[in-house]
Amino acid sequence: MASTALKPPVPPRRRRASPLVRRADLVAATVSCLAHLGAKGTTGREICRRAGVSHGLLRHYFRNPDNLLLETYEQLCEDMLAQMEAVAMPHAADPLDALHRYFLAVFSDDWAGPDIIGAWMVFWQQARSRADFAAVSDSFNLRQRALLERLVAALPARADALPMADAIALLSAVLDGLWIEYYLSDQRTPRERCVALCDAAARRLFGV
Repeated sequence: MASTALKPPVPPRRRRASPLVRRADLVAATVSCLAHLGAKGTTGREICRRAGVSHGLLRHYFRNPDNLLLETYEQLCEDMLAQMEAVAMPHAADPLDALHRYFLAVFSDDWAGPDIIGAWMVFWQQARSRADFAAVSDSFNLRQRALLERLVAALPARADALPMADAIALLSAVLDGLWIEYYLSDQRTPRERCVALCDAAARRLFGV
């Protein structure tokens, strides 16, 4: 007579993460390493340890595993610009509303958390000494300012207004400065205060 003992259930097969998800995990691990260990402590092995993958997999997800920081910087720049455009451009018919949505996104947890800003500080340091990082930084800033110009394009021109390039440069400086201020102390300058100050700067700069 055949045994009627129940066989142990077969555990479900683990689904492999898609390449995009796995790369995103590695980028997030790189950001975490940069924020807590700095550029010198952010090694391929430490990144893989935090992401829970083998070191050999880096070659599957990055063009050059020896230059993870640069590729992470490139990816973050692309992601941030894409998110800012998706959030703000549908409301470009009302420029101040579009800018407000832009500011809210910049100061969201996605882009104003301590890890992400800490990592960005490392990227800025690298841009001062490495041409490849400087090129990514320059491209990002040009594209960011071009997006801001598109957002305010519907505002009426004023004879006493600053040239558009100057107004955008000042707005970018205010935004970056408050972003760092928020990173240094979210108690001294809370998120809502940062957004309100950016809104006020936009109204003054564009004469609304």
